[in-house]
Amino acid sequence: MMGGSIFLTLFFGLFLAIGAAMLFWGGRSYYYSQQAAHWPTTPGDITRSDFEVNSDSDGTTYRARIEYAYSPDGYQRTGKTIAFGYTASSGRQFHHEIYEALPVGAQVAVRYDPSNPDRAVLSHGVNRSILFILIFGAVWTIFTVGIASLFLLSESGANGLLQNMVIYSSGR
Repeated sequence: MMGGSIFLTLFFGLFLAIGAAMLFWGGRSYYYSQQAAHWPTTPGDITRSDFEVNSDSDGTTYRARIEYAYSPDGYQRTGKTIAFGYTASSGRQFHHEIYEALPVGAQVAVRYDPSNPDRAVLSHGVNRSILFILIFGAVWTIFTVGIASLFLLSESGANGLLQNMVIYSSGR
């Protein structure tokens, strides 16, 4: 049984690590999206605008891939972040609207981190990508802890029940 216990520990440990990574990424995106609301802005120009479609056996995902040039401190910089947490998903219309709004040559306000001008973003605040990863990460982690707890309970045997019993004679 020792090998099974090690396997279950590694198995559930991996799933907990995935949940923790999702929560970390979502939390980090949330933090930066809130910070960006207070960052200074500088004019920028959209230099690349692509609408990506990726299909595989799991389905089709869409994403607007945008690049922009900006010069907050006299140095030309390039940014690719539309919004913290923004990622591909199956919502074609959502991503296509972003793509359509940001054609090559469009002028935009770029928010940049004054302590790290290479960290820049076009939109700030909580968006659906951040909410999705935080909710999904929380549900994933809670589900994993719940299933792991059920396995632990099933391995405990009858000891918990028997230790609270008074047996006068075994009857054998």
